[in-house]
Amino acid sequence: MKKHWKKYSLALMAVLLVVYVLGVNFPKSSVLAHKICSSWVAAQNELFYYEHHNVLNERNVALAADYVVPTGTADKIPVLMYHYITPQKYNTEPTNNSIVNLEAFEADMKYLHDNGYHTATLQQLEKYVDEEISLPEKTVVISFDDGYQNNIIYAYPILKKYGFHATLFVIGSRIQAKTTVFDPHKTSYVSKEEMEASKDVFEYNSHTYNLHYKTLLHCGDDYAAGMNEASFIADDKIMRSEAGINTPYFAYPFGDFRMQMVYALKESGYRMAFTVHQGFVRPGDDPLTLKRLTVVSNTNIGELLNMDHDPEGTSPVAP
Repeated sequence: MKKHWKKYSLALMAVLLVVYVLGVNFPKSSVLAHKICSSWVAAQNELFYYEHHNVLNERNVALAADYVVPTGTADKIPVLMYHYITPQKYNTEPTNNSIVNLEAFEADMKYLHDNGYHTATLQQLEKYVDEEISLPEKTVVISFDDGYQNNIIYAYPILKKYGFHATLFVIGSRIQAKTTVFDPHKTSYVSKEEMEASKDVFEYNSHTYNLHYKTLLHCGDDYAAGMNEASFIADDKIMRSEAGINTPYFAYPFGDFRMQMVYALKESGYRMAFTVHQGFVRPGDDPLTLKRLTVVSNTNIGELLNMDHDPEGTSPVAP
């Protein structure tokens, strides 16, 4: 009986080993194989975090627990996220949430102005997260992703009119050497000349140099290319040297990140990074996984800003 049990155990172990190997190397071969691969990746991520948690948490480990927000100041900051701005008459994709009608954007900015909102810089937000400063109760951060030329053509004059500040997370490889003639019917990107001329309103930060696409990372699934930390480190060097975007602030393409990439960001000198997870920024938050609030054409900006809790889920936008 013992011999039969031993043979059965060895056979079972052999089968499990084969399934494990298939799961890791051929994750799409079956649902079970994919689950095995995903579990293996999750275990790797957990181990990485355990081995590096001191570095990952060194800035905010003592924050938040005993911090009391001074009376009359902001206990949370909304970081608004926009992408493509165009007049409604040119919007051929009204169901695309990354395209916001100019009329809606202007109404949002008018609401902020008329209701006494102050726009913070990312440097101010960083100090707020680190509990070094407080900010006025009605403070907001305005952010744009990708670096579309229409942000300059349409958003810049409105922001300037109201005396607002904003940040633009640019894709370095798409920055134009020379300014192109703007055509509202075509997708175009900001030029170096336009960036320089708009610094009274915009600050320019990193959305990677050329990693704004998805690729196979693990288990046969597509993820943002920057989640491969080796690719990110190489890309970041080009972003700083060739695009001239030498900044401590970053926005994750598609919002995808994992601890290995967070660690690579930290080692590369980044101090704050933004996801597309929905919510407010609070003192003591992890500065490299900060939340934002997606704004679409039909967003009620007043309701969004005055929520007393973080919205559930992640952004409907693929930034």
